[in-house]
Formats: sequence, C-alpha cells, structure tokens
Amino acid sequence: MKKILLLIFVLCVLHNLKAQDYVHIIPKTYSYQDNPTSANLMTERIKKGAEEYEKYAPVPRIALMDYAFGADLDEFKALNGYGVLYIASLNQDTTEYPLKRVYFKINGSIIELQKIGEVKVEVTDDVIKKTFGKNRVDYYYLIPYKETQMESEIIIDWTNNRKDFVLGKFPDGNKLDYLNGKHLPPDKKTINTDLLNTFLDREYNIRLAK
Repeated sequence: MKKILLLIFVLCVLHNLKAQDYVHIIPKTYSYQDNPTSANLMTERIKKGAEEYEKYAPVPRIALMDYAFGADLDEFKALNGYGVLYIASLNQDTTEYPLKRVYFKINGSIIELQKIGEVKVEVTDDVIKKTFGKNRVDYYYLIPYKETQMESEIIIDWTNNRKDFVLGKFPDGNKLDYLNGKHLPPDKKTINTDLLNTFLDREYNIRLAK
C-alpha cells in the first residue's frame, strides 16, 4: 500500500485570530464502517492537540489533514491522477458548517477540490470539547497529485467567520515512487465509483452508501 500521510495542525488561538474542471462525482451519503480505524487515529491526534492547547481554550477552530494516492501506477491511472484528502474539522461555532470550499491556491489561481462526502463525528472526550468544541465534521475530497508537487497552498473557507485558512503547503517532500515523469494519468473525465469505493475502504475504512 502506498500511502502518504500529512499532519498539518493548524490552530487559531484567540489572541492570534485574524479577520480575514476536475473529476465530477455526484456526492453520496456514506457512513463509517464498524471499525473506522482512520477516524480513531485522527481522534488521538486531536486529543493530543487539545491537551497541549487546553490553556488557550476555547480555541475557535482546528483542522487536521491526511491524504493518500493510488497504491501503484495502475491504480493511480485508474483514479486519473487523483487521491483522497481527509480533513477532520472542529469548530466552536456550528454556523461555520458546512465548509464553504476547499481549494488549491497556485500563483494566484484557484483550483477548487471536489467533495465526495462528509461524516459528522460525535465528540466524547471532555478535553477536546473544552479546547476545540463538540462540533466535529470529517470531510473527504478528491485531490490531484500534480498540484501537490507545485508551489501551492490548500485553503479552507468556512461558511461565516473564517476564510483563507491555510490548511497545508506544498511541495512537502512526498513523492510517489512509481512515477518518474514519463507516466501521465489518462485523459479521463470521470472516476469509476466502484474503484473509488475500494480505495476509500482500504485507506480510510469508509464506504460509499448505495
């Protein structure tokens, strides 16, 4: 399995708070499996952050991300050069949801990412509730590999109070070993949802609902 992990822990502590034509897949409602390993691991990361930043509570928002691409060249091509970006978001203010948009900013140009689903996650840990709030939503987006190798940023715009929230910066040193420049993804306009479902199941223990 070829998986790239990236943890970008972006915090807006109160005293630092600032004002401020890709693959088309019809978003479907889907649910966690009985053992959502990836979501549980993300919860542990959130808990560690909550303990570290508890003295600043309540922190307005936090976003963490993880992403994965195809396990090999065949899968990479079948997914048309896309992977999946996983964002865990906690917000004190419920009116900030849903995320308005997630996008790459490259040399002033905007490339919006295609959402393929979201899951509302119950927050049970008291320290997480105190520090980051009880409003957690996990989001999944298609992410193009090409843009992760450019000088770029991934930005979140929430619905009301926060825009231009830098979630991550690229390039980050992660490269797919099976790509060597002469292998390019096919010129497709769609992704096979069965294949995408298999990918999501393997990498994130989630599934598209039928």
